[in-house]
Amino acid sequence: MTESSRCVVAVVGSLNLDLTVVVARAPEEGETVLGRHLRTYPGGKGANQAIGAARLAPTAIVGAVGSDHAADVLRGVQQRAGVDTSHLRTTPGPTGRAVILVSDDGQNRIVVVPEANSLLEAEDVTAALDALDPAVVLTQLELLPAVTWAAAQWARDHDRRFVLNPSPVIDLDEYVLAGADPLVLNEQEALHYAGLPAGTPFDAIVTRLLEQVRTVVITRGGEDVVVGTEDAIEHLRVPQVEVVDTTGAGDHFAGTLATLLGTGEDLFAAARRASADAARLVASRRSDR
Repeated sequence: MTESSRCVVAVVGSLNLDLTVVVARAPEEGETVLGRHLRTYPGGKGANQAIGAARLAPTAIVGAVGSDHAADVLRGVQQRAGVDTSHLRTTPGPTGRAVILVSDDGQNRIVVVPEANSLLEAEDVTAALDALDPAVVLTQLELLPAVTWAAAQWARDHDRRFVLNPSPVIDLDEYVLAGADPLVLNEQEALHYAGLPAGTPFDAIVTRLLEQVRTVVITRGGEDVVVGTEDAIEHLRVPQVEVVDTTGAGDHFAGTLATLLGTGEDLFAAARRASADAARLVASRRSDR
């Protein structure tokens, strides 16, 4: 990779083939509902974030896929989006899958089956990042804890920005949290990692989180985005749009944010622009309903 095309963002993350079902409403416990449409889409938090990032700057994905047809589909989608896939590991067996219920109000419920994603190892990540030398490392929590640790350690050792989207919620090592700059999370995740009850004012949540991480960005759907640093906490208004489907919106936000930070934008400006891009995404999709 030449200096002019140097990798700005390396996304260490998951790739899944998503099975999406459109329903009028999500079923209650023990209830069966009829779905209107069944579609298969490329997904995985890492894959979604890489595509979002690649729209703005050179991006690579570090992850694992299986030896099945789904792997070919996902690799092809990444490549067509301009993502460098040279550090995707191929493992024997199936590629990751996710089952997604999308209801009429645009909300979703997701079950992820990791498969090949769980076979990515810390050594794979370190070797890939050494080769890519990105300005920003972006990761989530759909991979093994050792892989997340390796990404955080590489970023710290090489003085690179480490952007952490701690989803799905798990207990995190203090070392990993301490490197987050920023920690990008939604309301529920913010309450969990802050150890505070629902209803706590967001400035208090951010203040608590800043005791553990460098900077914080909390997304609140269509409400606002709360950004916190050691110097200031700001509530950024987001565009009001008619929501079609929120699937992947948070991933798109994180990928865009990481890229903007990697190209030199201020955290507050980057968060404002990323939220506008995510709003356009959830409103512009064609509905299959």
